Amino acid sequence: MISYKKYGIKNFLKHNFKNAMMYFSLALQDKPEDKELHVYLSLANLAKSKKEDALSLFEFYRASLKSKSIKNSEDEMERIINSLDANINRLNFLFDQQELESFLLEENGITYVDFLDLLEKKGSFKRAFEDIMFSTKVLISKKEDFIHFLNLLVDNGFNQMALSYLESAVGLFPGDSSLEELANKFEETHT
Repeated sequence: MISYKKYGIKNFLKHNFKNAMMYFSLALQDKPEDKELHVYLSLANLAKSKKEDALSLFEFYRASLKSKSIKNSEDEMERIINSLDANINRLNFLFDQQELESFLLEENGITYVDFLDLLEKKGSFKRAFEDIMFSTKVLISKKEDFIHFLNLLVDNGFNQMALSYLESAVGLFPGDSSLEELANKFEETHT
């Protein structure tokens, strides 16, 4: 009988993490409750983004299994791996934020949150919007923010602009009830 776990370990040690993941996954099909296999699979997955950390943890884990020096070593390893994954996710979020900031600088734009801060400082939507209307793009990434923005446009007399944005949005999201409600509101106030 083939020992998928053994092949997984060999591939991991050869830094062939994709194959290691495959073999550990195959082994888990036979033994889905095996915590050791779960750790090995998690380490192979971690190695895709944090190779050196995964290799070090792999050696540490194997040594702890041999010496039986750590109780519940599988649980400890999962905790460490999850902690590393959380740090990677935080770093990815920061990089995404940096990319957004870079894009905003290139496009001469501001986020909707920044626009709302400006609105608060200026004290009126009309003044804040007129200050940035021709020089700055307001980048809106959430549908709720977009609908809020359209409502502000309508409420402050920027009807043609609101209608233009609304027509585009209804075309992109046909059947969206919140956009249809806004279209009806616009129609009621302008007929």
